[in-house]
Amino acid sequence: MGNSFFRYSREDSSTPFFLPSVGKTPLGMTWSALALAMTLLGIVSSVRAQSVVTSPMGGEQFVSGTSRTISWNPSLVTGMLTLSLWDGGHGKWIDVVSNVPAEQGQVKWQVPEYLEGNKFRIKLSTTGSLQGSALSRTFFSIVPPAPKVEAAVPGVTSAIDMTVHPNPTARQTRICVADLPADIPANVEVVNEDGTTVATLYNATPDAELGLCLTWDCSRVPSGIYYAHIANSIMGRAVKISVQH
Repeated sequence: MGNSFFRYSREDSSTPFFLPSVGKTPLGMTWSALALAMTLLGIVSSVRAQSVVTSPMGGEQFVSGTSRTISWNPSLVTGMLTLSLWDGGHGKWIDVVSNVPAEQGQVKWQVPEYLEGNKFRIKLSTTGSLQGSALSRTFFSIVPPAPKVEAAVPGVTSAIDMTVHPNPTARQTRICVADLPADIPANVEVVNEDGTTVATLYNATPDAELGLCLTWDCSRVPSGIYYAHIANSIMGRAVKISVQH
């Protein structure tokens, strides 16, 4: 009668292999006992492969531009650490921080203003040893903050609703204006703290009441404080913009 076999495979392997169901191994253990032992070892390996990253674990919602804590279990990792962010929406890795001692256990992270989506994970790599998974358990999200409307231009009647997002910003920002009245020339520009115009985004006379959403590319201006300024002959508003490269 032909021999029968146990089919054995690990969760982290796509290639199964087979062990005889009768007889003994060269060490005197039955093949069935060896198969059981290998299965148990596979379970232990899966348990040990818990994420070394303890925050974010996944499911959290971070707000862009805020400060958050990234933490890990220092008893599971040694050496100098490098942390990276996986942006699944764009399919790329982003550097977070490097040369951090494992025993430190956590770092503060300023969430970049330009990030938004729901496919982010933290990865930890080390010059030393690591016991477990280097990735945060699952995806977390980054959402934009609520838009803010700043004070009106001093001395000018203010009835224009204008928002800027993201703010602070590093690359570009959207300046949105609601309900410009018809037949009145209007001007939307960005000025620096000296009052010098660095960008003119709109300069026209609306034929009808309209709203605008304009993009300002600030990647080539120095870091500092700027103002998005809109005005016509009867009203105006200014919103402070912080550019942080």
